[in-house]
Amino acid sequence: MVKLEYRNNMIKLNKKLFWDVKFEDLDYKKHADFLISRVLIYGDKDDYQEIKKQYSLEKIKDVAQKTSYPDKKSPNFWSLIFNIPLESFKCIKKSSTKKQSIFSQR
Repeated sequence: MVKLEYRNNMIKLNKKLFWDVKFEDLDYKKHADFLISRVLIYGDKDDYQEIKKQYSLEKIKDVAQKTSYPDKKSPNFWSLIFNIPLESFKCIKKSSTKKQSIFSQR
């Protein structure tokens, strides 16, 4: 856990969630969508509690709907938690019923 100053409080997020960026350079206002998204995808209960302290529930719901999840379970989970229709999540798309052309077949 790493503590960073924000809103005159200390926030604790698992630094491992941000393996690909320099964690110390993250700005909680400027990178809010990125931070929330990472917590929603990879975080645990403690990480989620921390972002709830720092951001409004409406902000978290908005980011949840815009996030591209690596699996199908996560959007289902957040849809239930936030009481948001699954269809409103960006990553949920209806399967195409179009027949593939001969050029796209292998």
